[in-house]
Amino acid sequence: MAPPEEPFSPGRWMAVTLAFMATAVCSVIAAGIGHHWAAPVRWGLVALAWVAGAGLIVYSYMLAISLAAMLFGQVDHWGSLLTRAAGATAGVLTLACAVAEQRRVRRACLHCARVHGRSPERRTDPTPRWAYLAAYVAIAGCGARVTALVLDSITAHKPLPFAPGSPFGIFVALLILAGTLLPLALVHRFGRIWPRWVVPLAGRHVPRWLVLGPAFFVGAGLAGYFGVAGMTAWLLGKGNLAQAPVWKVSMEMFGYTLWGLGLLAAAMAYYGVTRPECPSPGLAIPRTSP
Repeated sequence: MAPPEEPFSPGRWMAVTLAFMATAVCSVIAAGIGHHWAAPVRWGLVALAWVAGAGLIVYSYMLAISLAAMLFGQVDHWGSLLTRAAGATAGVLTLACAVAEQRRVRRACLHCARVHGRSPERRTDPTPRWAYLAAYVAIAGCGARVTALVLDSITAHKPLPFAPGSPFGIFVALLILAGTLLPLALVHRFGRIWPRWVVPLAGRHVPRWLVLGPAFFVGAGLAGYFGVAGMTAWLLGKGNLAQAPVWKVSMEMFGYTLWGLGLLAAAMAYYGVTRPECPSPGLAIPRTSP
């Protein structure tokens, strides 16, 4: 998970606390202990599950960097990689428990988990405006980061890091796709239904996790590593950020952070819009209180 030797890391006890919290709330949810509790208490349980799950994922912010380093054969320690992967996996499972309990509290449909009348019913339904805003915020964040990369290369009189065929050039190309095509796919029709020019698949549904998987992974990685760890290090004046030009650090930190948060917000909208259609829309009755 987060290296405890870093001065901006909260240390191992934070991870232990989050793990115990996640274990406790997931146990209560799985056992159904809170089914007869009052709605405000159950919403509090859902909130604790979200905090614990998101906290574990954020605390495992180094996972994305470790996986990216594998592309260059630079894995520092396999034990650390597995620990970070375990933390992120535990966080995802805790969020799954939170979503399950949240659906019960909201009295969602038994067949499709929607709240009919308030949730999108099919993939062709319009994307919420706030999701469009989030997607274009992510694109703006990517643009700021790439601009900083170009300006840094120019001021240092170095070649631009876009050399075709080089490992870093491929990494930068994938990064740009994750900051342009990915957020657009989250809010536009082509990300849900294959467009005409994709001849063999035209008109078919795009597998939702083909888009959601990269969006959640990249969004959580950027928001955790740069939005939490990077911003904290910058504010504390730790690491090599204190010596870097303010304009450069600002464009990098805010660019990456807005990029990650924008992806996560747009992904949440995409998750709702691309749910499978209700198998029994005529019988879709909201869940009653247990």
